[in-house]
Amino acid sequence: MAGNDTRGRTPLSLVGQEPDILFYTRQATGHGGSVLVLGSANGRVAWALAEAGLSVLGVDPSERMVRAAEELRASETPEVSGRMRFLNADPRSLRLPERFPVVLAPQHALGLMGSHEDLEAFLATVRHHLEPGGVFAYDVLNPPAEPAPSRDTDEDEPGAALEPRRPVFAFHLRERRQPGTPLGIRRLKLKPFSVEELDEAMKACGLTPRERYGRFDGKPFDPEDSRHIGVVDG
Repeated sequence: MAGNDTRGRTPLSLVGQEPDILFYTRQATGHGGSVLVLGSANGRVAWALAEAGLSVLGVDPSERMVRAAEELRASETPEVSGRMRFLNADPRSLRLPERFPVVLAPQHALGLMGSHEDLEAFLATVRHHLEPGGVFAYDVLNPPAEPAPSRDTDEDEPGAALEPRRPVFAFHLRERRQPGTPLGIRRLKLKPFSVEELDEAMKACGLTPRERYGRFDGKPFDPEDSRHIGVVDG
């Protein structure tokens, strides 16, 4: 597996890492070169990649998240710090002259896209920045299965129809208030996308889904899983 040594052992630098960091580090080191992290948030995954010896550009639309990620620079060695850059920008419209062998969207970054149009714009950014033969890896919430109606339920009863279950995760993000704008507190709900929705959007952007897992340890994906983790060819 990518990221392991010739005897199949995990390098000591990765021992004890959280499962998602281990997964993304293996994906990135397996292809070498530099890495673009779209939706880098507080830099948790991005800094781990830099510590693994990779050159990393982390992009996030939240100014506050970028500041939080930059605050970690003081605790890193100059060598690691020199491999890490952060950029405050919207992943939907980002267009850089650089190309990357690996693009990542960790920590449900795709789930911050509120519509199919936003999702396609995000994936167009991925495609634009991937080198030929490059790889895109992501994780995102999987929509929960709709519970089957009870046989004892009278479908004509008011309120008998089942409402779709709400996404599991939601969080609050406080941004600095700009003059003349509403209060800078926004509730961001992570939107789950089905496998079919993602596959269709990716193919429309010229991306080819290759692998899909239900957990970061490589468990094959099952529709009942709470998330899906994918590896995509550019």
